[in-house]
Amino acid sequence: MWARSASEENFYVVSDDFNTETSWTYEIGGMKTLTQNMKFRGAIYYNDISDYQQMTYNDNATYPVYNIDVAVYGVELEFTRSFARDLSGYISYVWQNYSVGHNSLADSETNYLMQNLPGNKVNIGLNYKLWEGGVVTLNSQYMDERTSERGKDIADFITVNVGAQHTFELTHCDFTLKAFVNNVTDEEYEMRYGYSMPGINAGISGKVSF
Repeated sequence: MWARSASEENFYVVSDDFNTETSWTYEIGGMKTLTQNMKFRGAIYYNDISDYQQMTYNDNATYPVYNIDVAVYGVELEFTRSFARDLSGYISYVWQNYSVGHNSLADSETNYLMQNLPGNKVNIGLNYKLWEGGVVTLNSQYMDERTSERGKDIADFITVNVGAQHTFELTHCDFTLKAFVNNVTDEEYEMRYGYSMPGINAGISGKVSF
């Protein structure tokens, strides 16, 4: 099946037996109290995607669209620790990878969305209770480099975020007001090749819990 794009210049080629994408996710994990102040959580997961809908960009302006089978899998580890009465922290690590089934329409320059996933990711955070119902937070995230579209590299990066929140206990619900400043070091980075993420940014949010 052929479909002409809105620009009338490019063609999308869709296989006659194009199928609906489906997935099954399997995960097993556990939690363990190591000491009175330290806990550990670990999990492994496997996401099995059948008939993943893939489009390949060719130099001849013909874009084949087809189904392939994809798997995304990884390991998650996390330690949490209470350092003092009002101070707690955590560190987490994620390793992830993917595999892609064969299709004759794919070539050496085919880009898969999964290529944007970092193989290694680390998060570190601290939470400090300043007053009853009030908490300030500090957290940092690291993602390692990866190779994305057509052999282009996405550089590794570290971001730092700070925030403060207060929970008001109302008669019939709780209202949490939070202010945050993200990427306080104004790091230049990309989660996906060619798309720059915001520099330093700030905001306020509210949440009602019944």
